[in-house]
Amino acid sequence: MFVKHYLDNYCPSYFWEIGASSSGKYHPKFSQGEGGLVRHTKAVVMFAEELLRMSSYMYMSEEHKDFVIMSCILHDTCKYGMSDYNKELYKDHAKNASALVNEAWYDYFGINASEFFLSAIRCHMGQWSEKEDRPFTNIDRCVHMADYMASRSFIDIPQINQEHEHTEIMLRIEKHNSLACEEDCEGCEALRPDGKCGFMV
Repeated sequence: MFVKHYLDNYCPSYFWEIGASSSGKYHPKFSQGEGGLVRHTKAVVMFAEELLRMSSYMYMSEEHKDFVIMSCILHDTCKYGMSDYNKELYKDHAKNASALVNEAWYDYFGINASEFFLSAIRCHMGQWSEKEDRPFTNIDRCVHMADYMASRSFIDIPQINQEHEHTEIMLRIEKHNSLACEEDCEGCEALRPDGKCGFMV
């Protein structure tokens, strides 16, 4: 229930809309475009669930496994700021997410969140984190590895790819409809030489 509380009341609205990478260089295709960051987050959780089956992590307590999954869900929620979208704040996104999660946790439970939980969010960038925020605990390492694997440009997860393709189609239809195209699309700015609407093919 805490994760829902955070996503409903604290998570910046842009999280639901943007791609996982502004350049598109460092994430797979399904993580790009509208909703890409959410699809990336789903992939991170999928990898984390698989890693938790491995002997390196399977013997962690159930509480610590919960911290892994929650950290994977929330790690990028402040990718470009804690409220409004601002690319300049990317470099602090892990720390900002950890701070906002702790604020929400205190609001929900009346105490600060476990440092094991907050550290996993702060450390999810692994070797690209600042020195004091490099992964240290098994929870940190599991979250980092899940995020790292989900960010490889060559991976393909069919069920997430299908979601991406569906989103792209729906966006094209929405854009088409916003142009008030008639059924034959006469006058549509996307009309092709063959008479078909470019948004609908």
